[in-house]
Amino acid sequence: MDNHPGKNRATNEAERGSILVFVTISLIALLGIAAWSTETGRAWQTKNQLQAAADSAALAGAGSLLSSDFTAVDEAGARTAAMTFGAQHVVLGSNLGLAASDVEVGSWDMASQTFTPLPGNTDPNVMRSVRVVTRRDDNLNGPMNTILGRILGVNSIPVNSDAVAEWGFAGSGGPGTADLPIAIDCCAVAGPSCTANYCETVSNTIPNPCPLASGEMTSCLEFYSTPEQNACWTVFNGDSPSVSVPGMTDIVANGNPDDIGNEPIYLDNGTKTPVVQDIKDKFDAEGSDTNGDGIVDSWVVSLPVVECQNPGDQCASGDTQHIVGFLCMDIREIVVTPDKLIKGDFICSTDPRCDKPGFGPGGGLIGSISADYPVIVN
Repeated sequence: MDNHPGKNRATNEAERGSILVFVTISLIALLGIAAWSTETGRAWQTKNQLQAAADSAALAGAGSLLSSDFTAVDEAGARTAAMTFGAQHVVLGSNLGLAASDVEVGSWDMASQTFTPLPGNTDPNVMRSVRVVTRRDDNLNGPMNTILGRILGVNSIPVNSDAVAEWGFAGSGGPGTADLPIAIDCCAVAGPSCTANYCETVSNTIPNPCPLASGEMTSCLEFYSTPEQNACWTVFNGDSPSVSVPGMTDIVANGNPDDIGNEPIYLDNGTKTPVVQDIKDKFDAEGSDTNGDGIVDSWVVSLPVVECQNPGDQCASGDTQHIVGFLCMDIREIVVTPDKLIKGDFICSTDPRCDKPGFGPGGGLIGSISADYPVIVN
């Protein structure tokens, strides 16, 4: 029998007080979690809207950065296009404002994934990228106002995003973009480390020079089963090492059957006389007589460029290499016997003869064929 009722009442009241404190703390914690969850969700939604605006603005800017022939840079046009497209986006219920200082033009380094702003630069081989920052902060458009966050003393949250778009060089192509089953060694046309400007290189020197029948010097693609070979055979396949004659003759007739450039392709060497003969026949049928002497002397084709083969194993059978770009070659003569030679001039992508559509981005061969459209790279 309890002889101390007052003591029991005090104990019960203390317990009720402890429970009240616990409940109060729990409610505050629950409100904090709810506030954190709500505001985090709204912040991510805002960031997604800002990212969409940044992507759109950067693509618009990159699309307006270069002239249609890729020979001139229009920094002001790129900035205007980016700001115009960015302002068409609605973020948190209102149209977004972009600051001119948040639109930068410059270059994108594929290897290091780095954007470098280069204001005032006019080199179209370098000025290929636009970076855009979109904001909801104290600098522009105002930060995101909170709802439940005010319970915790957080009245607003700054949110921003950014994007880099590049109008790069061709590194991939759709069906039919490669005219011949031939891949060019990058080191033969862009310096010993494949870092030189392709257009400048072939304009100043003649890669692997050899004479035409007229005595004029041009470049020679030579096909042997020895290290003398300086151009590789391919059927643009990365699944099987077989580079078959039937597969190559089909490409001569119709171009590459599938998309190329995203995966490494197998290469081969050798004379492949039937393929050289098919190329000669197509040259005679589709080429032009530019001087009116009745002899075909020009056929412009697009060819992929692969990672450096020389020094190296020089198109050894069973090797795979990545495509690093595409170029144009004006074939002038083809010899089937006794040697297997394709003679022609490597030409700049800005040359009117090099009008080759159907290429996607991703190539790292500076001065080669430009991609047909810009892409988001970061």
